[in-house]
Amino acid sequence: MMKCWRIIRRRELVRYVTNELTADRVQRVEDHLLDCGECRDAVARLRSGQRFAAQLPEIKPQGDAWAAIEAAIDREDERREPAPGKVAGWRGRRLTPRLALMAIAVVLVLSAALVIVHRRAVTDEESGSLKTLAAADWQEFQPVSISGIESNTKPHVVAEGYVSEVRFDDKDGDLTFRLVDDLNAQDRFIVCEIIEPLRLQPPTVGSRVRVYGVSRYDGEHNHNWYEVHPVLNIEVVR
Repeated sequence: MMKCWRIIRRRELVRYVTNELTADRVQRVEDHLLDCGECRDAVARLRSGQRFAAQLPEIKPQGDAWAAIEAAIDREDERREPAPGKVAGWRGRRLTPRLALMAIAVVLVLSAALVIVHRRAVTDEESGSLKTLAAADWQEFQPVSISGIESNTKPHVVAEGYVSEVRFDDKDGDLTFRLVDDLNAQDRFIVCEIIEPLRLQPPTVGSRVRVYGVSRYDGEHNHNWYEVHPVLNIEVVR
């Protein structure tokens, strides 16, 4: 099997997330994402990074601190290289290797700390979701038919049917698929949505599956359909 980087280079995923690709390249990436969980995870991580960066507070300096920095540099140079007749101020000297290394070390430590905090937050969220799913009792989910879901009043449901189509949402990185009773009659359907951090493998078109999840109605313009959102478990019916 070919490696993903040979099919879609990883830098294209970054350009895909930042909306820099042409329409035909977007279509090629999205077709690949339908079948590649590794690349979907990469897109999800990139989008999480975007959201994390957007949530960082803007820090404004309280005042001009350069005078204090200049004085500190002068004091360090005076301590290390005392000599009569030296040029006053920092402009007549070069930055010492020690100070340069200290500045680089501070930047690296702060960058590493931000990455660790973000990874822990994502890991904790995913672990909590997976533990909750492991403890779920699928027998307690209310069975509903595709044609009868509109009369359902229970929040947690299980529906069975054929998968008529699978789509990747480039806006939020989620996967949706439609469930129908008959592949030749698709006027009645349920839209099922797989969202992060639940990394469920999407079913194949034409397969018959049993879907567990949360029942809801999407009344958004041009939608007006019933959904299982989010999908919590998928079982293939043999």
